[in-house]
Amino acid sequence: MTGSLGQALQALRDASGLQMASVVGADGLVVEAAAESGVDAESLSAMAVSGLLMMDALGQELGEGSARQAILEYGESVVILTPIDDDLLLVTVARGDSNLGRMRLIIRRFVDQISSAVAAI
Repeated sequence: MTGSLGQALQALRDASGLQMASVVGADGLVVEAAAESGVDAESLSAMAVSGLLMMDALGQELGEGSARQAILEYGESVVILTPIDDDLLLVTVARGDSNLGRMRLIIRRFVDQISSAVAAI
């Protein structure tokens, strides 16, 4: 992991018990990731970019602009997609039994730190 962005992602993982936290560009390339062993951060992050496109399309259709966050719940996992800016997406993955309210609060607290770390690159 590189510098403060890697540290911020790891701190986010540690604070909320996430399996993965990554920043991915709109092109599907991972800027930085912090993940448990066995979690394919590159693949998950690249697939999550499709979620960003879907979020933007739905927002335009609703006349609401960009989404602030999307939560995808699966049997054993929860994926939260949080746009950092027009070109970057924070992708977080947690276990399915995680407390969603707590996760959203912690992610909200870390977004500015992650955004600042990205700007410093």
